[in-house]
Amino acid sequence: MSEPQIQIVTEHDEPLRASNKHDAYINGSFHRMARVMVEDGNGRILLQKRAKHMEMYPDRWDNSAAGYVDDGEDYLTAALRELNEEIGLSNVTLTSLGYYRSSSMFDWRHLNRFNQVYKLIVDQDTKFKLKADEVAAVEWYTLSEIRRLTTEHPELCTDGLIEVIKRFYK
Repeated sequence: MSEPQIQIVTEHDEPLRASNKHDAYINGSFHRMARVMVEDGNGRILLQKRAKHMEMYPDRWDNSAAGYVDDGEDYLTAALRELNEEIGLSNVTLTSLGYYRSSSMFDWRHLNRFNQVYKLIVDQDTKFKLKADEVAAVEWYTLSEIRRLTTEHPELCTDGLIEVIKRFYK
């Protein structure tokens, strides 16, 4: 199966064209990310641990679900797709936490991104079905535990998790 084409956008987040991820990284093209934070209503947030073989941020803690906005998708569609693919949640209603632009590097990759962040509240006994080739584990954390993790051990976290916690969980 071929890799999906991601949505490349202008510096104002207006759709331009489709591209593969590699070319987007090399060229530093702006692209879109959808991120979801799953909460249990009791102050805990679900983090996913990325699989060890992942190309980017292997074996690191990440948002509950996150991924690229594919060509032809909007942010919400991508968020719902990633939530279902990565941790097996579907037929849910997401609430927007916010939106931000980021620019960083991971190894040789230029990551110029527009990020839309959503929140989902679920029952604490919700069962998750992990996509084994991407997600090694999920675990509930309190916000104070996540803040400590992201500040004391940023090398164990994705940039996306660190950014979302700083921006939306003050």
